[in-house]
Amino acid sequence: KKIKRKVHNTAAVTITADKSQYKELLAEAKKKIDLNGIGIDKLKTRVGITGALVLEIPGEERGRRADILADKLRDVLSDRAKISRPQKMGELRLRNLEISTTEEEAAEEVAKAGGCERMDVKTGKIRVTPNETKSLWIQCPILAAKRIAEMGNIRIGWTQVKAEMLQARPLQCYKCLEQGHVQQNCKNNADRRLNCYRCGEQGYLARDCKSKARCQVCVDAGVPAG
Repeated sequence: KKIKRKVHNTAAVTITADKSQYKELLAEAKKKIDLNGIGIDKLKTRVGITGALVLEIPGEERGRRADILADKLRDVLSDRAKISRPQKMGELRLRNLEISTTEEEAAEEVAKAGGCERMDVKTGKIRVTPNETKSLWIQCPILAAKRIAEMGNIRIGWTQVKAEMLQARPLQCYKCLEQGHVQQNCKNNADRRLNCYRCGEQGYLARDCKSKARCQVCVDAGVPAG
């Protein structure tokens, strides 16, 4: 069964600063930036789960207009706030890679096939499966991921590689590794930022992990973790 992921019909710009400053920052931006001049006739504001102020821009050219707005906000507020253009991301699993394929080669072909920038594509490390074939985890903008998943396969090097969309990951805190919240809102005393997300050991990242998967949160709670 193919996995389907929802694509948002808005583009976002985020302003990150102390929450007490948002009213003042937004008021100044409104005075100095003409939305009509960049083709934005309306937008929606909200505070995101990370505490950032989110500006949502609808419309056909939402991405381009959001990019312009972000640049203007950086000019006006850059000394007091961090301005970002977040994108919803999707994850793919590429299977049956041929033996000479590199992560960089795969990332470049994913960017071409998905119609996104190479800088927006992240990869894990190529892994050898039990049946001696190679697979690779890919993260890229959701539109690119959906496009590739609908194709079913893409050409990398001399071979056609199977591409599958992965389920969206649940919200997880990078500090304590528990689910349901993010680091900015974490109230847990446990700090597991140095632990591998896959096995719970320290000293390496999940992408370099060769150990058996084990939940460190479960280990600390004294429940089955394998």
